Amino acid sequence: MKILLEDTIPFGASYLDNVGEVTTYAWQNLVASDLADIDILALRSTTKVTPELIKGANKLQFVTTATAGTNHIDKACLNANNIAHSSAAGCNAVAVAEYVLSVLLHAQKSKKLDLYSATVGIVGAGNVGTALSVLLDAVGVSYVLCDPPLQEAGDKRAFVEMDDIARCDVITLHVPFVQGGPHPTGKLIDSALLNQLNDHQLLINACRGEVIDELALHARLTSPNAPTVVLDVFDNEPAIDTRLFDHCWFITPHIAGHSVEGKVRGTQMIYEQICHRTGQKATKALSDFLESIPPVKVSLQHPTQTRLSVVDLIDVFHRIYDVAVDDITMRQSVKQIENADTHAPSESVASQFAALRKHYRVRRECSAHTLVVPHNTSEEIAKTLKNLGFSVQREQAQ
Repeated sequence: MKILLEDTIPFGASYLDNVGEVTTYAWQNLVASDLADIDILALRSTTKVTPELIKGANKLQFVTTATAGTNHIDKACLNANNIAHSSAAGCNAVAVAEYVLSVLLHAQKSKKLDLYSATVGIVGAGNVGTALSVLLDAVGVSYVLCDPPLQEAGDKRAFVEMDDIARCDVITLHVPFVQGGPHPTGKLIDSALLNQLNDHQLLINACRGEVIDELALHARLTSPNAPTVVLDVFDNEPAIDTRLFDHCWFITPHIAGHSVEGKVRGTQMIYEQICHRTGQKATKALSDFLESIPPVKVSLQHPTQTRLSVVDLIDVFHRIYDVAVDDITMRQSVKQIENADTHAPSESVASQFAALRKHYRVRRECSAHTLVVPHNTSEEIAKTLKNLGFSVQREQAQ
């Protein structure tokens, strides 16, 4: 079994070394002839699977991507050629949910909203939306879900309509980019919806840039009473429109899901898929590849309370992941381009955007961290921290 593996897949060769004959490739250099005699193609979103690429595939049986998104794969082409395909859907769901919670805690800290009286409108109740709902449940924040496809499919959770979402204090987007069918998501957030929003509302996009009409967004953000906006994704990536930057609260380079766990979990998932297709037992686990990190000692101002105070929550969570760090990095990078070239050509912005993603800092999910809390920390607070994903240890009493 010959496997062609994109060399950017974390630990890909180590996972697959005993599954088949593995050859790695750099996505920049991949051509159709490289697929000759290949049985399985494993890739990330940097590889575009097109009819032109598939022309070189004479034995290809299976294509899988170690990413949650699949817009880089021409599924219709693969289906027409009887080539099975899959993805690592959900691999980065926890990371994206933690990104959103980091934003929400900044909104609380800066008094843009009161989390405990606010309602978060989650658009898209799949892997990411569900992971976010778990975190919000953990800290006692109210939310509603909107997902017409899941609702029609018989999902038993309670759902609301987009008109209800438009009235929420926070609107956070977690849908795939779907161009056709009964529920397209391209420009789902259009001028009509944007004009319903006001300066007491927060809009977060951490799914796909195409889901928001960026021209309409720019117009709304430069008009009175505009909402607060956070963007991790943009239309036409990596050649993004930097005009939005000055009008957004936080901007980040499509890294909401870029935790170490999210990336390696993607590899784990495609490894298991390939083992299944080749009739082999999957013997390797995520823990074989993730480096353990030292416990983090945290001080709680109110450890004996039955509820984790919002001050303690912000302090603890932002020590683990603070979205403001990524915002600063992105703004400084783009400012360097503008200082070097007044016109900031789109190719320079595109190159920098891609570099920020490729060389993103090491970021671990809550599940990687053990928190050492005061010895008198209440069981209720310890449970809250555990529900956020942390392991919890108490200090020895003096």
